[in-house]
Amino acid sequence: MLWKVRTPEEIEGIIEKTAETVVQYELVEPAILFFESIKPVAYIGGRLGGAAFAWLIPFIGHKVDDYFVVFSEPANVEKLLRLIEEKRKEKEQAKKEKAEKAGAKKKWKFWSR
Repeated sequence: MLWKVRTPEEIEGIIEKTAETVVQYELVEPAILFFESIKPVAYIGGRLGGAAFAWLIPFIGHKVDDYFVVFSEPANVEKLLRLIEEKRKEKEQAKKEKAEKAGAKKKWKFWSR
């Protein structure tokens, strides 16, 4: 609910979950473009979104207004952008390490034929 006070742990959890979802579905570039563009008007957008979707909240769930409230703060949007970048780098590093391991295994298998 829009008037509910969220704890810092709840806010961090929402930001973390959003960043993980963005990186999981490989939507990093569109997400960065979207959040960078809404950051200057985040407060207004959060309030307008809450008002526009208020009639839908009983049908789509009360978690939606948590996102409106959390991302209506430009500082939270900035935290999200930094976290998305960190998680993308971690995923790329893990992918690179996995490729190196697979490359080393393939090399030996190739020569053993």
